[in-house]
Amino acid sequence: MSKQIIKKQYNDGLIELFLAVSYKSSIAYLTAITLYIIMFFEYVPSNIFWTLIGAHFFYQVIRFYFLLKYKDKKLLDKEKQLFITQHTILMLFGGIAWGFSCYWAIYYSPSPYEYAMLFLVVSMSAGSISTLSAIYRIYLAFNIPLIMALCVAFLFKEGELNSYITLVLPIFTYVIISASHEVHKTLKNSMELKDLYAESRLELKEINMSLENRISTAVEENLKKDKQMLEQSRLAQMGEMLSMIAHQWRQPLSAITSTTGSISLHMQLDGCDEKYVEENINAINKYTQYLSSTITDFRNFFKPNKEKTKTNINEVVKSSLKIIESSLADQGISIKKEFNSKQKLYTYSNELMQVVLNILKNSKDVLGENSIENQIIYIKTYDMKDIVVIEVNDNAGGVKEENIKYIFDPYFTTKENLDGTGLGLYMSKLIVQEHCKGELLVENNENGALFSIKLPIEN
Repeated sequence: MSKQIIKKQYNDGLIELFLAVSYKSSIAYLTAITLYIIMFFEYVPSNIFWTLIGAHFFYQVIRFYFLLKYKDKKLLDKEKQLFITQHTILMLFGGIAWGFSCYWAIYYSPSPYEYAMLFLVVSMSAGSISTLSAIYRIYLAFNIPLIMALCVAFLFKEGELNSYITLVLPIFTYVIISASHEVHKTLKNSMELKDLYAESRLELKEINMSLENRISTAVEENLKKDKQMLEQSRLAQMGEMLSMIAHQWRQPLSAITSTTGSISLHMQLDGCDEKYVEENINAINKYTQYLSSTITDFRNFFKPNKEKTKTNINEVVKSSLKIIESSLADQGISIKKEFNSKQKLYTYSNELMQVVLNILKNSKDVLGENSIENQIIYIKTYDMKDIVVIEVNDNAGGVKEENIKYIFDPYFTTKENLDGTGLGLYMSKLIVQEHCKGELLVENNENGALFSIKLPIEN
């Protein structure tokens, strides 16, 4: 027999329940013996009577021994089998002892004492449903010899009423045994459901612990990936920034070269004209200040500022435009600005600049790739109830419908000819949502792709 079948047949809960009610059963048993002694002491012959009483007390002594032996003990499968066997034999002994007691009481006692014995036996049989039905075979071992002996005693007892009782007793036996079996099944199902519930809770606890570990591991891995992607994105941006610096510096450097060349030529041809030299030196100074200002803008952009500052989003957009405006102008892109936001908010200004710059760079690349003639980027800021909004809209025709749901996914790019990393917009959405607690959305309108950055005024 497999371990699972043994567990199902000898349920721990049923054994525990049987032991728990055995004390009540013993009280009822001793009460019945007391009544038997009072009623039939003077009728049953002494040698038979005291032999039967001795058998009853021996039965109870052995029963109490088993109760003490198995109380609060966790039984192994083999011990469960032994427990059932021992108690089945013990209850069979008790049932036979009561059967003989019943038979000799009815045989020797005058009428109507046989009905007192009938009442005593029926009461014990009915009452045993509540104490012995937990383990059905033990119930049968006690009740079948008891009721069979009662039937035999009334069968040989003269009288019409006794004949009727003999006919009714088998029906009573069937009803009482059927009722006991239903009680046993109910108890068994209840215990099995209890065990199943306990096992399910244990499995659920183990699953939750395993799930917590897996989630923790996955979160750590995702954080590592985000850091890697952030570094990759920053490196890509640094390359783009160097390209923008080159655009920003090309004109003033050319102007400085041209001015110094002009001064040198004048000095060689006409000698030193102090006023002319002063004017050109002032021009060179203006160009170098512009170069210095450009370096400051780029340095501020990459400064690792992790503290929130109170700012107006118009200033954030203007700072982003200072970095990329020259590059946009070189491509022939017009900027249409509409700054309507008045509110100030606490946010990570440098990171928000990075987001705006990413979106502007994305629009620049798309406009160039699609060869739009009149290239325009519309930038608008405004306030709503509890949020401020930055909108960047280009006239490049919009994002393809099949791509729009993937546009913020990592490594997704449509810039096949521009070496796009697919990280700019992903990192932008991460910054807006995770750091700034806002929203970054995209949709198509009549012009093209419209990016909306929505930030809470207080977060």
